[in-house]
Amino acid sequence: MAILCGTDLSEASGGALDVARALASRRGDGEVFLVHVASEDTSPADLERMRNALDALAARHAPPPVTKPELIVGEVGEAMCSFADTEGGELIVIAHRSTHGPLVRLGSTAAKIIQHAAVPVACLRDPAPWLAFAAGQRPLRVLIGIDDSSTCDLGIQWVHALRKLGPVEVVLGAIYYPDDAANHYGIESENLVDRHPEIEALLARDLMRKFGGDPTNVVARPRRGLGRIGDHMIELARDEKIDVIVVGTAQKTGMSRLGSVSSVIVEDAEQSVVCVPPNANIPTITVPVVRGALAATDLSAFANRAVAYAFGITEPDGDVHIVHVVDEDEDLNEAELRASLLALAPAGTKQKVHAHIVRGEDAATALAQTAARQGVDVICISSHGRSGIARALVGSVADRLLRATRLPVLVLRPA
Repeated sequence: MAILCGTDLSEASGGALDVARALASRRGDGEVFLVHVASEDTSPADLERMRNALDALAARHAPPPVTKPELIVGEVGEAMCSFADTEGGELIVIAHRSTHGPLVRLGSTAAKIIQHAAVPVACLRDPAPWLAFAAGQRPLRVLIGIDDSSTCDLGIQWVHALRKLGPVEVVLGAIYYPDDAANHYGIESENLVDRHPEIEALLARDLMRKFGGDPTNVVARPRRGLGRIGDHMIELARDEKIDVIVVGTAQKTGMSRLGSVSSVIVEDAEQSVVCVPPNANIPTITVPVVRGALAATDLSAFANRAVAYAFGITEPDGDVHIVHVVDEDEDLNEAELRASLLALAPAGTKQKVHAHIVRGEDAATALAQTAARQGVDVICISSHGRSGIARALVGSVADRLLRATRLPVLVLRPA
């Protein structure tokens, strides 16, 4: 696996090569590819001139690692990414300057490469922090944009791998809108403008859990949003004195790229930006650990089976929340019902057990909100497996729960 450095043969792109070589050396790689893409209508004379300039740029650096110059012809985004795929590239490093105006943004070289890349793309503003990190002179300050997407998970794993190369100070950034966040956690939101301390405390807890691994030099910074997420993330990076922003990209096409979070950050941030595509093959560095599980039950024998599974997958020092949902106006003896829920815990269990009686008109929404408030890692629920007209008329709490939450859901099926 190799690092590729894209160059336009300018002096500015020389800094990108320095960073690519420094990272490769830190990883123990034997080579780095220095790639220039020429358009298909380039004349033979110009191709020869480009080849000579590329060879001269590569020759400035003594191995190790070996700098291998490669001149290829084609459309810059497709050609660069195709070469990366062929050579088993793990990272593309390019120098990138800010652009102005949305149409320029759509046509920038960085945008074209990011759109086609199947590996992370590092768009460098300032090589100095990277070089100091690679030399062991100071930590690299990294901001990860956190959301519920799979690319965010890949970005987290990429940063865990980066931490193995040297000291990295990590800031976990998440932009929340008070009304959406309040609905997610099932709590009251007073207004849409002011910060919400309770929401931010819950988000900070969830950000740290989502990152996982060693929490040393890792801080969570949830921030209330009023406008574009990308603008808030850039502001957060400035306030936290960040060197590198790591963000996932959905690789949108056409005019839809104008409003994408990654596009705004790549083109407007003062810092270097690493874009992680949704199909990147990034090794798992940290394995998820279940420290909290929610078991939903209506107290039927079949539904109660979910409780045992919740205990089975939760760490011994973790928490299991047994939840029963009732109607808003249902009259019941809560103390007696809570005792019945606690009695479902297996004998001799080491986990901490919590019983919750939740009132709500929609069981799936109530379960999803309770799971979010309690900060669990997984939800366990039994499904009666109805089909056909019965399913259409009665519905399925498990089905609706899958749509109401982004957490993993373990669904037990009937025999």
